[in-house]
Amino acid sequence: MKNSEIENIYKKYYKNLILYAVSLTGNLHEAEALVQSTFLKAILSYKKTGSIKFWLSKVLKNEYLNTLRHKSKFIDNPDEVFATSESKYNDYENPIDILIQNENIKEIANAISLLPEKYKMVIMYNVYMQLDDSEIAELMETSESNVRKIRHRARKKLSEILSNNVGGF
Repeated sequence: MKNSEIENIYKKYYKNLILYAVSLTGNLHEAEALVQSTFLKAILSYKKTGSIKFWLSKVLKNEYLNTLRHKSKFIDNPDEVFATSESKYNDYENPIDILIQNENIKEIANAISLLPEKYKMVIMYNVYMQLDDSEIAELMETSESNVRKIRHRARKKLSEILSNNVGGF
């Protein structure tokens, strides 16, 4: 792959990947490091047979899981790894707030962070990474119909969260 191709891929997908990484880590600095290692590994291992967007998503997810495994070996309090989304994302220094200026989008992003993990993953893959159902199904190791069911339930739950929090979080 030429440098100009790599640069174009980086410019095209960086924002989506950083948003996805922040939603996983809850920390902008960790997300930036995760995206950096994702690009490096994805570019080095990419075979021009499939979607680069799909490949970047898959590598990012695997990098995040590897980071969690590595952290869990060295963490003083293992319960921190399993902290609920609410405690992870409702701090006043929410990294998503730094990235997103529009208030409505901030509310939606915060509400997404409160969703159960499966719901959050489907929404993030679909909205931020713009993957289709077959790509999401492959990443999550499930069927396309299950992805559609999860997305439907996630949207319903997201609607409930947003309607319960009219006026902000």
